[in-house]
Amino acid sequence: MNRLGTIAHDLVGACLAGQLGAQDELAPEARTRALLERIEVFVDHNLGDPELTPSAVAARHGISLRRLQQLFRDRGETVAAGIRRRRLERCRADLGNPGLLTSPVHTVARRWGFTNASVFSRAFREAYGTSPTEFRHRAVREARSLARNVNGPCAPSTSGGLVRP
Repeated sequence: MNRLGTIAHDLVGACLAGQLGAQDELAPEARTRALLERIEVFVDHNLGDPELTPSAVAARHGISLRRLQQLFRDRGETVAAGIRRRRLERCRADLGNPGLLTSPVHTVARRWGFTNASVFSRAFREAYGTSPTEFRHRAVREARSLARNVNGPCAPSTSGGLVRP
């Protein structure tokens, strides 16, 4: 929670400083944190764009690719790896969503910026140890099993009591 407060404080300060033309008055750490937060928000909002690359991120924020990589160095993950991880997380969430069962796997992948189905499948398998299709089948089985358990013999009845076997 303290980190969130610091980030919020830095963002407000950066915003105000920008409006007043006083960006140079901010502490370098505050400027860096505010820039990183803007970059994170930009990446999250543009994950579905296949053109989202580290170079595009750097250009959008008016910094060099080298500076962008330096900003992310302490995170233990390159910018490209972070984009790929986030895309895979979004794909995984969509593939596990019962409401999206009618969307083919390749459509889900494309929605999150993967333009090549085999590249997506390999990346997904590498990240999660299973193919996207098998992950979806397992998620559907688990959802159905959960639904059976919710409606099973110990489920609450409509009268408010337990249903006895």
